[in-house]
Amino acid sequence: MPTLYRNENFDEGGSILHFSVLFGKSNYMLPDNDIVTIKNILLLFMGLVIVLVIKELSALLIPLTFAIFIGILLQPVIAYLDKKNWPYMLSIIVITVLTLGFVFLVGLIVFDTGLQIADQKDKLLTQIGNRLNDLVIQFENIPGFSALKERDFKETLYQIVSPEMMLNTSGMVASEVGNFVFNLVLSAIYLVAVLGSIVKYEKYINYLEGDDDIAKQRLLKAFVEIKDAVASYMKVKFFTSLSTGAFFGLICWGFGVDFPLFWGFLAFMLNFIPTVGSIMATIPPVLLGLIQIDNGTSYIFFILLLIATQFVWGNVVEPLMMGSKVALNTVAVILGLVIWGYIWGIAGMLLSVPLIVLARVILAQIPDADLIVKLMGRSQLDDDEAD
Repeated sequence: MPTLYRNENFDEGGSILHFSVLFGKSNYMLPDNDIVTIKNILLLFMGLVIVLVIKELSALLIPLTFAIFIGILLQPVIAYLDKKNWPYMLSIIVITVLTLGFVFLVGLIVFDTGLQIADQKDKLLTQIGNRLNDLVIQFENIPGFSALKERDFKETLYQIVSPEMMLNTSGMVASEVGNFVFNLVLSAIYLVAVLGSIVKYEKYINYLEGDDDIAKQRLLKAFVEIKDAVASYMKVKFFTSLSTGAFFGLICWGFGVDFPLFWGFLAFMLNFIPTVGSIMATIPPVLLGLIQIDNGTSYIFFILLLIATQFVWGNVVEPLMMGSKVALNTVAVILGLVIWGYIWGIAGMLLSVPLIVLARVILAQIPDADLIVKLMGRSQLDDDEAD
């Protein structure tokens, strides 16, 4: 078996380290570039192992991660109540109860919508069939439709917007929302312990690091960066998502589209998913509006209002409020969205940006990861250090 060892001999410039592999009497020297390559391969392998472990433990880690980020968001509330001389445990209990109340309200909306869909299933199927027939008749009056008709346009349309497809889509949406609500329930339970840990983080860090002041300061600095960046992102995102959801619900209600409260909540939830969340939130009410809004002009206006709502809150208001506090690279956000979506599904997509921020801070503590950190984007801490 070959033996791999570090050779402490330097060349005349003193800059090249070697590894020696002994095959009997032969000696093979590895230059620095190969050492770095081996190190990167090992890091990649470790990363893949970590991904597999995180995926396997998703049932435990998803609600715990939600609880941690919700706790970071609510930490200023605990600090405020502490200044008002509220007992520490009372503050945590009150916030946890309010969180459970919010989860209960969300669950009630989802459950009620599911009951309504079940009760109106036959009515919805009839509406879908009638509307598809009306669309085919309208297309027949368009010049040149005969060419489309020869391509079995009617059958194609029924495949694209069929009753079965819409019911299956509704079932998938309801299932994902149900999983989200279940994770929120577990998160609220975890929140009691998480809030206590976040509020007293300095005490725990001092205990873990002992007398090493440099390590303490480094760990405190990393934690503060995570806390500030995640809290800034989630506060802005919560406000813009809530506003988007409220407008979605009002628009659907105004145009007579069924389940406006549910579509508003869905827009609120999916708006936390960067890039594709707004599209995912718009498609279901648009499809239902196709069936329930008879006037073509009104339907187009309905779609434009939904798109305008997403654009204004997502592309104008949110960047203005966010500023440079969470300046992540767009490619890093999309890549993180894909990776976390693969690992944890919709929950991973919802948590992708806070998790990228967390990963960036952790990687910033590793000297060899400087390039990756810079590619991921700039943080507020970088700007403060530059000043």
